[in-house]
Amino acid sequence: MYKLSCFPIILFLFSCKIHPDSSRRYDDNNPNKVYKLRLNPAVGSQYAYTISRSTEYQLEVDGKKVENKNRSTVGITYTIGRDSAGNVLMNMVYDKIHLYIKNGDSEKEMDADNATESDDPVERMLALLKGVPIQAVVSPSGELKSMNGYDAIKEKVLASFNAGNPNLKAVASKQWDERIKEGLIKSNMEEFLRIFPDSAVHVGDRWKLSSTQNDQITLSSTGSYQLKKIEDGTAVIRVEGKVSAVNTASQMNGYTVNANLDGDQEGEFDMEVATGMMLRANVDSKVEGTLAVFGRDIPVTINISMKTEGRALK
Repeated sequence: MYKLSCFPIILFLFSCKIHPDSSRRYDDNNPNKVYKLRLNPAVGSQYAYTISRSTEYQLEVDGKKVENKNRSTVGITYTIGRDSAGNVLMNMVYDKIHLYIKNGDSEKEMDADNATESDDPVERMLALLKGVPIQAVVSPSGELKSMNGYDAIKEKVLASFNAGNPNLKAVASKQWDERIKEGLIKSNMEEFLRIFPDSAVHVGDRWKLSSTQNDQITLSSTGSYQLKKIEDGTAVIRVEGKVSAVNTASQMNGYTVNANLDGDQEGEFDMEVATGMMLRANVDSKVEGTLAVFGRDIPVTINISMKTEGRALK
């Protein structure tokens, strides 16, 4: 799940289901049994996740190869609730946040555990984000309806900066929106939401989903998902799809770039059938094309990988 990594954004999903008999495999499970995969965790249950995401940019500028990398590792605990409309309330707390950024020869690591006295605005944000509750309201079909809490954290972040330095506060505000709000919070939520079929499925059935991902560059993806098997109450789902950006304007390292990219995505998910909660995910994407900046087309290859490991606590 590729801001392109992986989980950002109000997520718009639509799906179309292929005829149930088109790809059914009779050797895995009873072919007559159907499964309604929906988000349905028990109120009061808790799940702990470690989510790792890596985006690597390989560019060629004036005949010189330049490599940029963005990596994040976060630990999140979700406590489940329910509202009167039947939506799932996913109350999340970040237990660990670590970022690594490489732009050419410049490298930087940021960790919420070491950020209290940091002068770096992003690292200070991480320290304020850790341990603060954020709530996502999600429908059983995986529609992200709203997220509450992060704007209050942003206000707290900006209040921590010197009021006499408006430029620094403006930089902090932009960094919050790009790296924290979109890059961490919403992208991680996306990984839970973009795999549900629109109707009940048999083992072997396929369905299609489209989504938008933001990881500096906005990418559109269309994936074909297949329920491979049900094993010990776990659904194994395979995805193969296309990822692209067509004449898409984005902000990258402070510059406006126009991206024309095309590539592929593949991965596998393990989901609890009874609850719809993710237990494991591995998704890789690779896109190639050009970034137009200052009237020049720069060749680029982008590799994105996302790995999620989760477990029920109670």
